[in-house]
Amino acid sequence: MDIEEQIKNFKNMVNSYKLTYIITTANNIGIFHCLGGKSKSLLQISKEVKIEKDRIEPILNALVCNHIISKNEEGYYLETYDAVLNQHSQYNQLGYIAFAQTLVEKYRNLESAVKDKDFAVNNFKELTQNNHVEFMKGMESNAIPQVEFLLSQYHFDNHKILDIGAGSGIYLISVAKKYKTVKGKMIDLPKIVDMQKERIKKEGISDRIEAESCDYNIKFPKEKYDDIFLFAIAHQEPEENLDKLLQNVYNHLNPDGRVFLTSFFLNEDKTSPEFAVQFAVEMLINTNKGKVYTYNEIENLIKRNNFKEIQKIDKLPGPATLYVAKK
Repeated sequence: MDIEEQIKNFKNMVNSYKLTYIITTANNIGIFHCLGGKSKSLLQISKEVKIEKDRIEPILNALVCNHIISKNEEGYYLETYDAVLNQHSQYNQLGYIAFAQTLVEKYRNLESAVKDKDFAVNNFKELTQNNHVEFMKGMESNAIPQVEFLLSQYHFDNHKILDIGAGSGIYLISVAKKYKTVKGKMIDLPKIVDMQKERIKKEGISDRIEAESCDYNIKFPKEKYDDIFLFAIAHQEPEENLDKLLQNVYNHLNPDGRVFLTSFFLNEDKTSPEFAVQFAVEMLINTNKGKVYTYNEIENLIKRNNFKEIQKIDKLPGPATLYVAKK
């Protein structure tokens, strides 16, 4: 690579933050909410978002330039990312944009997080308490296609399920809505549990599903379960804690019970895949002792705790990997 190309590529990398701010700003001022598959003129969009057209035109054109939205003679519209940005799509990632905005602010303090191992503790508390609504929206945006995969590949008739660190509750709630014979419990932090209880009531499944405030590293539910969900939990824990958690999961499963575990995992050189590498940096900001494990490390932990018939599913929608194993 010659020097001119080096400089060009390097500047593009350094300036990539600009696109992040353009996308989050477009979301915040309502551009994505008013766009769909049919073109809208600049004047129409201006009236809907209640901002002068000269102020929003550069934002719209920047989105077009980066192939996020499209433009024709009649105006602007969603095309390539219609399912991702259309507010009426079940796959829309608008919640993830809001969540990502909170992370952008955290990344400003990356240097402090690297230097001070306790810095992330306060960050995580703020994320899951003060910003818990955005946190849940972001997690649910990621979960929706994974939930569909789960429901298409596995059966849960008459199962009792424990969802650990359940977040928005979308996994257990979706399973319970499809399988009227499913009963279960979700556990999480207090403020998140309050949101879970509201959702369970709204969905009309309070007779079968409950939510409980619980720190699984200190206290673990006493009941036995047919399935235990560990979605996006492994990377939050150091190896000692994760090993103990998997022991508890094994001990609280019925014979032939299943554990479902997802996370983002690294290849053995720890420099790929790209999303997992970047996520490992994010862990410095948001967890005190969290860790992005390699595939070998997580598989060894699962085997160490006596699980059998271990399946690794890489075709899970999104960059995550799913492991399913039996007691």
